[in-house]
Amino acid sequence: MRVLHLTTYPVRVPRHGGQARVANLMSVYAAAGIEARAIAVYQPEHYGGDTVTAYDCPFPERSKFRIPKLPLCTDIASGDFAVQDPQAWSRIRAEVERFAPDVIQLEHPWLWPVVERLRASPGARRVRVVYSSHNIEAPLKRHILDGVDERVVAEMCSRIDALERRVACESDLSIAVTESDAAMLREFGAKRVVLASNGIVHRAVDPKTLRDWAWFHRERRFALFVGSAYPPNVKGFWDMFAPSLAFLAPDEYVLVVGGICAIIGESPVYREWAGINASRLDLAGFQSETALAALLALASCVVVPITVGGGSNIKMAEAIYSGKPVVGTTMSFRGYEFALDLPHVYATDEPTEFRRLVKQAVEQSLPPAPPEAAELRRRVLWTETLKGIPDELRALGA
Repeated sequence: MRVLHLTTYPVRVPRHGGQARVANLMSVYAAAGIEARAIAVYQPEHYGGDTVTAYDCPFPERSKFRIPKLPLCTDIASGDFAVQDPQAWSRIRAEVERFAPDVIQLEHPWLWPVVERLRASPGARRVRVVYSSHNIEAPLKRHILDGVDERVVAEMCSRIDALERRVACESDLSIAVTESDAAMLREFGAKRVVLASNGIVHRAVDPKTLRDWAWFHRERRFALFVGSAYPPNVKGFWDMFAPSLAFLAPDEYVLVVGGICAIIGESPVYREWAGINASRLDLAGFQSETALAALLALASCVVVPITVGGGSNIKMAEAIYSGKPVVGTTMSFRGYEFALDLPHVYATDEPTEFRRLVKQAVEQSLPPAPPEAAELRRRVLWTETLKGIPDELRALGA
């Protein structure tokens, strides 16, 4: 069996959550004897170099199909570009024909027009379609477009909602990351919906890297926050940490890792108390998987302040697996509700209580969790969350 993943980001070097999910799905398929390939219609201003493959197709910044003056909406236009730009379509069609997939797996709904045009092509092979839904997109875009002309937002979100419903209805199988997303896909009319939560891979802690980071932090205690350069991540952080980080002592801080370091200071909340906030934020930028394993081992706690969005958050899976105290919101635990049975794992939507729990974790050295907690944490590994999907594909009879 051959499975072709259609994405709007390359997955050769996974950094953000969507890339990690697709890359690990492909690994699980390969382990099950299923040949998998990905074609990305990607934004070259964000991806390039060794992160892309010869199969991927760039969506140029100057393309007439780009949507001007709308943040984070290029993915919506990627389907139209892929099938209406002659060079893009020729390239994508040639790659599809060479690979000859039995199943096309859409990661997000954006490249549905590619599936439609392939189906309409003369002599098209019979191909099953899997909708791999990473979240319910229309409500998420509404949050992202907050502040944009309401008529524009309403039109855009209506277009996305119609697309999601059509993809769910016309796919042979839909994969959801949370129970609430699965319920929504069924409401859309999906034929069959299965749940496969987001997860992580096991990371071994490298002793030298651990020593290097321990020396750098000089035994200072910190809360760890990992996030991509995604505006909802900034909103969630300051929703829970406002009015400032002054509740932390001068020798306590939040260590921030990932692309969010570039934009976390853009919030008005940060700027209002910039001096205090800057003194209690350590911006480490992008870090390797090895470094992140060491930082998780050194952290006093891990914070996951998600207040908007859909789907589930891979950073929560990392936090749970670390064995460290975790402070999150009820939204950040979507897909991982079982983890609230673990010791020192907390969910609250009240900012004052959120800050109190972070302060408590940073100040106190807590006893290790009982051995049985380790087995519960293993439920967040990709090998566990995705293990049933290969059989679901085979059951399609492709």
